[in-house]
Amino acid sequence: MAIRRNRSWATAAGTAMFALLSASCADGDPAAPATQEIHVSLVGKDTVTTFLNRLATPQGQVVVTRAAVDDARQSVALKEEHDTSLHLVEGPLPDAPLPGERARVGGFAVVAVPTGRETHDWLGSHLHHAEPIAEHETVVSSAPRRQRAAAGREGQRTAFEGETPDITIDAAFLEARLKELSGATPVNLGGRSVVIRERGSENGRSLARTWLRQQYQALGFNVQEHTYRSGWSQGVNVTADRAGADPSRVLILSAHYDSVNNAGADDDASGIVSSLAIARALKDTPLNIGLRIVAFDQEENGLLGSNAYARMLDGNGELARVVGVLDLEMTAYDSNNDGRYHIIHCDENTSADLGASVEAAATRARLGLVRVEACTNRSDHAAFWRYGAPAVAVSQDFFGGDGNPCYHARCDTVDRLNWDYMRRLTQAVGLAAASILTR
Repeated sequence: MAIRRNRSWATAAGTAMFALLSASCADGDPAAPATQEIHVSLVGKDTVTTFLNRLATPQGQVVVTRAAVDDARQSVALKEEHDTSLHLVEGPLPDAPLPGERARVGGFAVVAVPTGRETHDWLGSHLHHAEPIAEHETVVSSAPRRQRAAAGREGQRTAFEGETPDITIDAAFLEARLKELSGATPVNLGGRSVVIRERGSENGRSLARTWLRQQYQALGFNVQEHTYRSGWSQGVNVTADRAGADPSRVLILSAHYDSVNNAGADDDASGIVSSLAIARALKDTPLNIGLRIVAFDQEENGLLGSNAYARMLDGNGELARVVGVLDLEMTAYDSNNDGRYHIIHCDENTSADLGASVEAAATRARLGLVRVEACTNRSDHAAFWRYGAPAVAVSQDFFGGDGNPCYHARCDTVDRLNWDYMRRLTQAVGLAAASILTR
């Protein structure tokens, strides 16, 4: 799960941030360089279609726009200030102001981070999700979104009609593959034995991609790489496809393969291996809808891989083919065996309907799982919300009081994981995916 790292907001005047607009700013030195104004507003769902940033809340959205928003529930105007960058920070927020805090809107803090400082270091916590103000506006047409919503609702109504393929998730397979990806055991890659000790460096991420290609090619999937550039960063997403009878529709099953320079057994090797196990369970099942596994790069650097991928799909028209995104974000930690888990949809477009498929699968299969409500933008599912696509994050009880104490720490290793819980949560997502793919 992501921590957002510092990235400057570029304007014609150079790197800048925004401070609260006041009369003193408006009446300042007339010879001073002109500054731009933006607005941070809490609005209803899908009421603003041109924005720099748009983040979900349970009942609305927080948007950053260049123009003032009519009928906003809450809004603040800001102007640029040099040598810092502005971020929207998602909680849990303390009662006291955060370092550099300028305002709070819709449950998000607006924080100025000095140029050159790492955002999570500046904020003093890895539990905050910070999104920098975007450089360019996104324009989302409401008509395609309504069409996708209607198609999504119809698809979810029929998802559990008829027979659902029975799939089996093997806990021993989960354990063996997860130990390989998190460096607990060596793995043979291209004829040589290597240990994938971390997945934050370029070399570690390259080894992980080789491992992914090897795993999915062995299952008969078509494996490709999507290289992207985001600012000064370059990354590589890995996709693995199995075609369905209807080439116009595809279901995405995703997770992120990078880590914060640690073993990252739970975050998010567990999600990667859960998606691999589901693909393995479905490899011989006839599919009506295509299955695409996507392993995202640089989630920990600010959802860079998923943002680049969703933007590409939206730009080339392929996003219209996507019936939904099931993102697996940490699936293997349950310290007290209570089976609690999250399906995070934040009531964005038809994401709640997609999430209902997972919950129904868990209930029908009597997997002993108990859903706990949560809403967050801090994983790869949120990249698709920006463009109106249905997406959910399925996760362990991170926000319900049973978060892994080794989150983003060196001790995030396999010895702390609950293999049976991982099997049951993977089974629920796998059954939901099977129902959608074969309907």
